[in-house]
Amino acid sequence: MKYMGSKSFMLTNGLGTLIKQRARYATRIVDLFSGAGHIAWFAAAETEKPVLAVDLQNYSRILAKAVISRKTKLDPAQLQKVWLDKVEAAMTRSSYYKAGLRIESGEITIAKVKEARLFCKRNGKTGVILRAYGGHYFSPSQAVIFDLMRAHLPVNSPSRSVCLASMIIAASKCVAAPGHTAQPFQPTKGAKKFLKEAWDRNPIALTKLALGEVAIRHTKVIGRATSADALEAAKHLKKSDLVIIDPPYSGVQYSRFYHVLETIATGRCGRVTGIGRYPSRKRRPQSEFSNKGQSKKALERLLHRIARRGSRVIFTFPARKTSNGLSGSIVEETAKKWFKVSSRAIYYKFSTMGGNNEHRNARKRSKELIISLTPKANVA
Repeated sequence: MKYMGSKSFMLTNGLGTLIKQRARYATRIVDLFSGAGHIAWFAAAETEKPVLAVDLQNYSRILAKAVISRKTKLDPAQLQKVWLDKVEAAMTRSSYYKAGLRIESGEITIAKVKEARLFCKRNGKTGVILRAYGGHYFSPSQAVIFDLMRAHLPVNSPSRSVCLASMIIAASKCVAAPGHTAQPFQPTKGAKKFLKEAWDRNPIALTKLALGEVAIRHTKVIGRATSADALEAAKHLKKSDLVIIDPPYSGVQYSRFYHVLETIATGRCGRVTGIGRYPSRKRRPQSEFSNKGQSKKALERLLHRIARRGSRVIFTFPARKTSNGLSGSIVEETAKKWFKVSSRAIYYKFSTMGGNNEHRNARKRSKELIISLTPKANVA
């Protein structure tokens, strides 16, 4: 899944080994900023400890739940039969799907995009994805498909959560945007080829691929995923918990980058506005860590609360100063008030989520710190 700050690479470069080592002395692993779920999935598969995945956003909860809430594999072929076969049958009967295909076929032009957006607006009552994002982040036919996928989801979990997680992953790869959903590609001279490439992607095929990956994953011990603020969740930690912290490092709210995935997760978004097709602010969770004026105080409160609970911590953060005002060195200095601190650095290339190697590099070299925190005695 395309995700800013994904830790999938770090798991194979030291972080995964450290989690397994520290998990031996814990009774539970708590991932306080679960995001795309890579750390929660890893801990569930590689340790024999229950995992609690926490994140402000519902799509993150669903991604984590799809794996950490079950101890057995599911059959991807069977899920395709009971879900995607029904979706494909519904597509063949859908006049909206057929009309969408006709509109978006051929070369992308400004006139064609305007026609697509008008079609989706006029027929928005047929589904929330078509109404909110059709002709923008998704082609009309793609939007119809995603609406049909939601309509035909299995009723019961774990099948429902696995199918919905697979749909979220597929949608993240279909969006006509530079890796996130802050703003869609427009039919300009430079961007229309990227818009065309995105609109040509097959949601069914990508969902089948995701289903094949998610369905066969499972946990060793049943865990739980919840939508909550990390600062509130920290109040309920235990001394025997191993806490993984990978907070936002952007000065822009992650809910602005991933509101499309949140809509797919929940099936609702209300009225959308602007080029980015944003729901109202009250429908987009706000994190103090993504506010430059609040991030340092939020960091202090979080670490102090965890230290008072007596939990051990693995904290990952870029060494450089980031747009929310934090850096790896600020994390270390803050933590030293209440923890014994040790750290190591790893280097890797991360996606800029929009760079095109012309005006901005698509990938940049980064130094990331893996910081181990052991609480000092009698923290007040």
